[in-house]
Amino acid sequence: MNNTYLVNFTYREEYILKNNTRKLVLMSLMVAYSLALYLLETIIPNPMIAIFPGAKLGLSNIITLLCLINFGFKDTFKILSVRIILSSIFAGPVSYFLFSIAGGYLSLFGMYLATRIKDFSTIGISICGAIMHNIGQLLVASIIIVNISMLSYLPFMLGASLATGIFIGFVVKFSDPLLKKQIGQLTK
Repeated sequence: MNNTYLVNFTYREEYILKNNTRKLVLMSLMVAYSLALYLLETIIPNPMIAIFPGAKLGLSNIITLLCLINFGFKDTFKILSVRIILSSIFAGPVSYFLFSIAGGYLSLFGMYLATRIKDFSTIGISICGAIMHNIGQLLVASIIIVNISMLSYLPFMLGASLATGIFIGFVVKFSDPLLKKQIGQLTK
């Protein structure tokens, strides 16, 4: 049997390849979890709609914040980008994509800046992300409708941001140790 097609890896190259593969698998799982939460959110009744019309829980932001805490900004940006593209395909209109891009990226950037503030809690980081997400979506709505008065809805949305930010922050606070444990087992 001719084995000329086999490549001989050094131990270091094999270690890097295994780690890159593990990282890719883990990041792919995060995208899948995020999409599953996004789809779940579309089928469950929204308790916020009566108080804050148009508001959503933002369950997929659980994964975004977990990834930011554990993988850093660059990898979270990649995960978020793939999730936005795929969820926009599921959602339909191009406007969903624009709202997701603006809200998602502004939220990620806001949460990243909040992680740089010493002694800022997970819940505080989540609230900051929720606020930035709503600001991004209202800016897109203002551009689409060509009416800056859409921003007058911001005070109502800030109430929703507070509620969803606290909820997402608590979920992340209790989920993060479990994710760290799983990551530790994967890297052994």
